[in-house]
Amino acid sequence: MILPRLIIADEHRVGKIPSGVLIAHALKEQGYKLKIFMGGVDETSLRCLQLLCNTPVTVLDPTLCDGRENLRWLFQQAASPDCVNLVLTSLGGRWTEDSPFRIPKECMLLAEWLDCELIPVVYSDTSSTITIRSISEVMSQFERSDNKRIHSALFRAVLSNREFELLDREAGRQISSISLGSIPRELERDTPLLTDLCAENYGRALLPLRSAGVQLKASEGQIIWGLFSALAQAAPEWQKQRMLAPPISEKANIAVVRHPTLTLGGNGTELLFQALGCDIIDVPLEGNVTHAVPIHGVYIPHGMTHLSLPRFFSNLYLKTMITRAAEGQFFFFAEGGSAPLLGETITLPSGGRGDGASGRGFGLMPFSSVYKSTSLGQALKVVGFRKRKNALISGSQEWVWGYISPNLLINPTDPEEVCWEVREGMDGKPLWNDGWSKGRALVTAMRPEFWSCPESFRRWLEG
Repeated sequence: MILPRLIIADEHRVGKIPSGVLIAHALKEQGYKLKIFMGGVDETSLRCLQLLCNTPVTVLDPTLCDGRENLRWLFQQAASPDCVNLVLTSLGGRWTEDSPFRIPKECMLLAEWLDCELIPVVYSDTSSTITIRSISEVMSQFERSDNKRIHSALFRAVLSNREFELLDREAGRQISSISLGSIPRELERDTPLLTDLCAENYGRALLPLRSAGVQLKASEGQIIWGLFSALAQAAPEWQKQRMLAPPISEKANIAVVRHPTLTLGGNGTELLFQALGCDIIDVPLEGNVTHAVPIHGVYIPHGMTHLSLPRFFSNLYLKTMITRAAEGQFFFFAEGGSAPLLGETITLPSGGRGDGASGRGFGLMPFSSVYKSTSLGQALKVVGFRKRKNALISGSQEWVWGYISPNLLINPTDPEEVCWEVREGMDGKPLWNDGWSKGRALVTAMRPEFWSCPESFRRWLEG
């Protein structure tokens, strides 16, 4: 099975958009067919990629998938043999100029489990000595892990063509890799606000990134663009991953609520629906409902729901469907930033729409919600374990990985009604309780990664 695939790993710098986002946009503008993956939780970059490349993005996180086979099944489900399957992830970095370069385990595991070329992208706006040291340390760490699939590198925030020539020459002397080129410092872009990217007039927030991508595409001789496709094609034949859960016995139609604010979790859950034999029925938050098939489940994806609350409460069809589903008679799931909809009260963030005002939710689950900030904040990876009977986890030997936003607080009316205990890692300390279940309905402040427990998810779908 041929699946052209390539990883671009960016040196992390706070407040700067990863260069992989601009590269993906430039490749798309040149006519390359892309399937895009985020190798970690980065909701801002994910939203930028959705908008710039006009394509779904899949979160492909080794920790959240809870194992090699799970991650490979997810990748196989999303990837396409006639596309460049592009994975963007963090390369890590160094705390100070004297500290060692630290590569996250997620980056190392992605390179190992996907068995493909990885392009490290390092900053070069300090000194050539530090830049070359960074490349050298990155190469040595991958070699120690027995991964020999780094044959190229890219320099970022380069001060001038002359500086790049010096770097290129020095890199050629010290490491056995070729340079794909450089990204000039003037194309560095600050990270836009996620609220702006989810707003109706997102174009203004996206404009600096769009212009940088277009300039990068047009830079003559700056980057060897053909090598990206060539390196992706050089990946070994894909060893097909077996399904880790069989399809459900009877096909089901799952209604997925659609709106630009409901896109921050990627399309992984929808891919699992499809892998298990479900059909996706799009239900727009705005406009008329056009489907004429029976609905067997409802899914409200993770997102910044507080930006679109009036639309939920003014859509009579959606209100009726959510109310019926949340009674537990058929499959229903609301996650992350969409969970507050189902509670009793919602307190909006100060400084945003509503300016700290409170309003009522659908009142279908016993909790109240507070948005501490207009931003959902840096996500925390967690594991949910069974606390009481619920629609997903049936015993002490089952769990679900996911992530949670620290700026969303959900307070239970009755703590005994909460169905999960959330921990920071498999052996981590308990952090809090989360999740409300009624029959086959489940609502959680977590954005669960169901590819970590596909068999449990299938059992829930079957009812």
